[in-house]
Amino acid sequence: MDQARYAELFRIESREHLAEIDAALLVLEQTPDAAHIATLFRGTHTIKGMAGAMGYSSVEQVAHALETLLDRLRSGVQPVNADVIALLFDGSDALRITLDDAANGRSVSTSTAVSAMLQRLAAPHQTPISSSAFRTPRAVPGLQHHSEPGRDFVEIFGAVGVPAGETPATPLSDARVVEIRLRADCQLKGVRAMLVLARLNALGTVRTLTPPQDVWQEERFDGVFAATFVSSADAAQIEAGVRGAGDVARVSVRTPEPARPARGVGSDAMRTVRIDLRRLDTLLDLVGELVITRDRLLREADAAVDKGADRALARAAHDTARLVSALQDEVLQARMVPVGQVFDRFPRLVRDISRDLGKDVQFTTEGREIELDRSLLDAIGDPIVHLLRNALDHGIEEPETRLAAGKPPTGQLVLRAGRDRAAVVLQVEDDGRGIDRAAILLRAQDQGLIAPDVTALDDDELLAVLAHAGFSTARAVTSISGRGVGVDVVMTRVRALGGTLELETLEGEGTVFTLRLPVTLAITRALLVQVAGETYALPAAHVVEVLEPAAGTIVTSLAREWIQVRGELLPVIRLRERFGCPPSGDEAFMAVVEASGKRTALAVDALITQQDIVVKTLDVVRGSAALFSGATVLGDGSPALIVDIGSLSG
Repeated sequence: MDQARYAELFRIESREHLAEIDAALLVLEQTPDAAHIATLFRGTHTIKGMAGAMGYSSVEQVAHALETLLDRLRSGVQPVNADVIALLFDGSDALRITLDDAANGRSVSTSTAVSAMLQRLAAPHQTPISSSAFRTPRAVPGLQHHSEPGRDFVEIFGAVGVPAGETPATPLSDARVVEIRLRADCQLKGVRAMLVLARLNALGTVRTLTPPQDVWQEERFDGVFAATFVSSADAAQIEAGVRGAGDVARVSVRTPEPARPARGVGSDAMRTVRIDLRRLDTLLDLVGELVITRDRLLREADAAVDKGADRALARAAHDTARLVSALQDEVLQARMVPVGQVFDRFPRLVRDISRDLGKDVQFTTEGREIELDRSLLDAIGDPIVHLLRNALDHGIEEPETRLAAGKPPTGQLVLRAGRDRAAVVLQVEDDGRGIDRAAILLRAQDQGLIAPDVTALDDDELLAVLAHAGFSTARAVTSISGRGVGVDVVMTRVRALGGTLELETLEGEGTVFTLRLPVTLAITRALLVQVAGETYALPAAHVVEVLEPAAGTIVTSLAREWIQVRGELLPVIRLRERFGCPPSGDEAFMAVVEASGKRTALAVDALITQQDIVVKTLDVVRGSAALFSGATVLGDGSPALIVDIGSLSG
């Protein structure tokens, strides 16, 4: 087998199973239940089978040791207690390390770390324990284990070459013939067939295979195969297990009879394919260039028609523009991924940190189905980690402190996602002690960040202090410390992504950090305006309306200008003044924008047009005013800065 060819697929599949294992461990720690143990056993068993097929002996050894322990747990021989749960967590970590090392081609020392973990996993097995953590051990349908826990991978995938029509000497009610057809676009059919087979062996015992397993790695293998299978699981459970391996087009489960060829089985299921993210990035860049060229083409075609050219040219240009727009939408949609894929990594993090700090924390996630561009999804992981760590360290109190304050001993930590116009909103909320504004003010005044005559900080001022580089109220440096350092990192990353960071806190009640991010960094709709002879882009998602103010509608009060729009007074921001340009009486239009629930009227010289723009990242000087979130190139090749509406209206 060409391991280099299959290593990436092995890594992807194994990480999915490890995520399921971590999730099941977190639930098992709270509620010992046979169903969760069965989930752990199934994931570990599958990883073991995959590792054996790839020849990763260290991964197979650790998975086998975990599988043996889990088999004793589900049979009731070994009780579930805190020590066993901790051992399972450590075993999961060891499995992840050996898996990454093996997939990356790094050598793993079986004489040190792996051997030590194998000894720890084997230790509980030395003396049988008759007591059980379950009052009544119960079987989990579809997850029965009919073979010895110690059998190796060769035995699992052995017994090949037996005629498909041969029926094993087992009761007819337990015998099945399972016919599988993989998707036509499945790239690694041999490896995928092994994953399917591992799923079957988690449900029962495979007796024969047609065609034999040694054919699966050949080019002629078309992903169609059949297995004679012994299990007490019903057909629905078997089918669900097989489909769980992925890339399965069709499954047929029947009682034994002379085998029928599996070829020709149709596929009416949705087709999916794994694709390298770099290809999507390249495709998106090309679509971005097409959008710029589309706008230039439309402008030139319309200008040619005005000069008397044939209208057929304009029609062809507009048809091309429509197709480019459709292609743009499809490419952007193909890059959208549920935020749950990032959220899945945090429950284990919260669990480990809270235990290290001696705190009892209930962690929940909301809005996992909200979709975000994959490039943004990869970038938000670190900011969320900082906010979660800070909430655990500085926000949520110890159980004794919470009880003394009249709170339940268990702290609540919530990570949620939602939509607000064309933005994705991520929030990290805790019900802890909140931020001590007085302490922050004193520390900031000591460091010269706040004037000595300031007596209070509102939420925006508090956030600005916390996000100052190097600011921290921590008295000692620990592995989890420094709310200021964490917020500084988060603020820098969020600004680089074209988003904003907000803070709400009440002392004694808790803190909420809110990240507002664009759905995609690539292409967005914008209103182009002119200020002091330069073109700027206002993100259309924040533009409520545009208007030409009548004389006398702008008033001055409390040292600033206001405009009345349908009975509502809105603050006026003159972009000429904000951008450092000389004042002029040319500001004839107002663009009413909304960000973070606040409406503001932006005074501009002229309104140009509304169009799609390709967003380019913009490197700003550290510590400078957050006026722009990015840049774009217009159809005529000239650049334009994208205004950060959140920083202006805040």
